[in-house]
Amino acid sequence: MRILIISDIHANLVALEAVLQDAGRVEDVWSVGDIVGYGPRPRECVELVRVLCPNVSVIGNHDWACIGRLSLEEFNPVARFASYWTTMQLQAEHLQYLESLPNRIIDRDWTAVHGSPRHPIWEYIYNARIAALNFPAFDTQLCFVGHTHVPLYIREDEAQANIAPHHPADGEVLDVSDGRYIINPGAVGQPRDGDPRAAYAIFEPEQRRVTFHRIEYRVAETQAQMREAGLPESLVTRLAVGV
Repeated sequence: MRILIISDIHANLVALEAVLQDAGRVEDVWSVGDIVGYGPRPRECVELVRVLCPNVSVIGNHDWACIGRLSLEEFNPVARFASYWTTMQLQAEHLQYLESLPNRIIDRDWTAVHGSPRHPIWEYIYNARIAALNFPAFDTQLCFVGHTHVPLYIREDEAQANIAPHHPADGEVLDVSDGRYIINPGAVGQPRDGDPRAAYAIFEPEQRRVTFHRIEYRVAETQAQMREAGLPESLVTRLAVGV
């Protein structure tokens, strides 16, 4: 069984379509939050995720903001403008879908949240100290997260020893046959690790492995859509450099 793990699409339809094509045949799709926000195609991305019918789909902080569960004052001015613009683009059916998403899903030996097990919406897991504090907050072997926009994995014993998280390269395979892990597939729509390529992961439960992937997409096309929509130029330019 091949499961596509995606996060932080951020209304970047061009990147999402590139990921779906590159991933090939999969039996399921898991989305770990922030379908919308920042990008130019929020309606289309919600519709496409809904059509994919993921068995696992959790809500992110930008999704929360667009349905009024999070004050826009929590965001910096650029993110605030983009969130307000996004809300204006969404129709009732899109808002209802986002409203239906839980902030945590637990099943068998895995957990899915957007931010962290302790704080599913807001906390960023980007170092060993924060990871170590989060392992006691979930009971499963694996926890899939997003939010940082950076591919990452860390094992529980490494976090406790204050060993820095691993930032996997394209094609890197993680054996999860033993130990407990926090795993971030990286961002589909707005990578922030200096690599502008869209990021995703493939989870194969029977083989107990997770493979990390990067794929180039037509960044200039998304940028043109953003400029046409009047989104802030800082959001437009960052896509080309992955920050």
